[in-house]
Amino acid sequence: MANNDKIILPEKYYLDNFKYVLNFVLDKYEPLLSDDEVAFVTNFTTLSEDAQCLYVRVSNRKGQFFRKEKLIYAEITNLDDAQEELLDQNFLINKSFLEIEECYQLVNIYNKAEIIQMLKPLDIEVDKKLKKDELILDLLESHGSEILQQSFYTNSIITQGAREELDMVKLFFFGHNHGDMSDFVIRDVGHAKFMEIDESKLGTSFDSREEAEAVMQLSQLNKEFYLLEEAVSPLSIYAWFKEIEIGYFLNMDKAKQRAEKLLHKVGYHLEKNKHFEEALELYHISPASPLRERRIRIYNKQKDFDKSLAQAKQILENPNDNKEYYIALDVLNKLDKKLKTTTLRQKDGVSIPVDASYQYRVEQGALAYFQTEGYYGYHSENSICRNVFGLFFWEEVFDPKYNSLHQPLQRNPSDIYGKDFYAKRKEAIINKLQKTKSKKQLSKTLETSLELHHGVSNPFVHWDESMIEAMWRFLAFAKLQQIKFLLAEMAIDPKNRSTGFPDLFIWKENEYSFYEVKSPNDHLSEKQLFWLERFDEWKIPAEIALVEWV
Repeated sequence: MANNDKIILPEKYYLDNFKYVLNFVLDKYEPLLSDDEVAFVTNFTTLSEDAQCLYVRVSNRKGQFFRKEKLIYAEITNLDDAQEELLDQNFLINKSFLEIEECYQLVNIYNKAEIIQMLKPLDIEVDKKLKKDELILDLLESHGSEILQQSFYTNSIITQGAREELDMVKLFFFGHNHGDMSDFVIRDVGHAKFMEIDESKLGTSFDSREEAEAVMQLSQLNKEFYLLEEAVSPLSIYAWFKEIEIGYFLNMDKAKQRAEKLLHKVGYHLEKNKHFEEALELYHISPASPLRERRIRIYNKQKDFDKSLAQAKQILENPNDNKEYYIALDVLNKLDKKLKTTTLRQKDGVSIPVDASYQYRVEQGALAYFQTEGYYGYHSENSICRNVFGLFFWEEVFDPKYNSLHQPLQRNPSDIYGKDFYAKRKEAIINKLQKTKSKKQLSKTLETSLELHHGVSNPFVHWDESMIEAMWRFLAFAKLQQIKFLLAEMAIDPKNRSTGFPDLFIWKENEYSFYEVKSPNDHLSEKQLFWLERFDEWKIPAEIALVEWV
């Protein structure tokens, strides 16, 4: 965007956006809100505009502690009065006791020189060679949080209140814990476009209070895990995890995937620290990916090949995803003294000489080689196939009838990478593919999406002009049935089947090919092998280019 086209937002744009979120959540989720959350929303509307602005400014910043002298906002006419009003209404608070983590956050708002200066009256010996974070941790360990709180929690510190209530409001609005109010700004200044959906057709992020609380609890448990990971032994973390009723979360639709991720994180932490039995115990709680493949890896380390084989056979009967399938297949190959499936395919690659100056840009080096051979090409990776998929199935991806769109700033439908994405849309996807009888008809569908939605955020579409050109170039070569096979395969599991495509697309005259580029130390992944095998099956030319430095 040119400088003279720069969009200037209204002075209090952030307040308008905040009020919009509050009203949206109150209208859509009031039956699910707690009394405290309803009071938070309604009490906020009674505040003066200065107080509202100060609270929103503070809540949009990271952390909960702020230095008053750093809060300089021209639109707030009287910061002192706004602060007093917020204190009176508990939107700002004074804490009498800080937990260790809170004390760390408090001291961390100062720079290292300021910390050292503020400690001088206490005659505390400071190791000035330490980095700031190391210095704070050393102070907490040596002197405890109480003395630091007395020194740093002064009258000039502003502490945000009503954090739990606001966090729940944001959770209901965004549908997840990492929602950011800056999305409004990104939209309003033109840096991102979102699908325009009639708000009356938007679904709900949560159907019950219990679901929302479960997701919030899992978010807090994840934060606890990251803190414990750095502070205590793996077996202490194991004991901590055992106190969690993980089965409760795994049995709840909206919390299940998050619970599986926590299960994997804790299990993998135990595994990499060689606590294999404890890790296996956790990995057996759920059959979700990648927990079963992790079991195989541990069995192999323990040389318990019977269990490894039994697990592999179970996976092959009903694999969760491509990676899990190939890892299980490799267990059987190893018994037959065969190489890994990825290694076997890579050995069939073609060697190409590439100038050593491209060592840190290997794909560009391979493309340069093919260009010297008279080919044109793109370093496209996943973009070509994802663009075809996202543009062809645009309406199916974003149709509000699937209850996967919940708010107007949503980049991705909430089920986009879930197991039920295809189940919900199976009939519509099959019908659309069956009704597409020619490449001309298919191209018309893509052109319509390009015209109607150009620039709109879509989890599959890469709007770079060269990638759109690459898509059209591929479609000019490919046969209709090949394209339909590709679209149908991706639709079954967009999470695992929308990546792993070859790095390069090249062509000259009437021939074309995809190439997966591998440097001497690089290895083919299971996802990449999956697509190379599918392309072989559909007779879409695809090879592995093995780079030899010259």
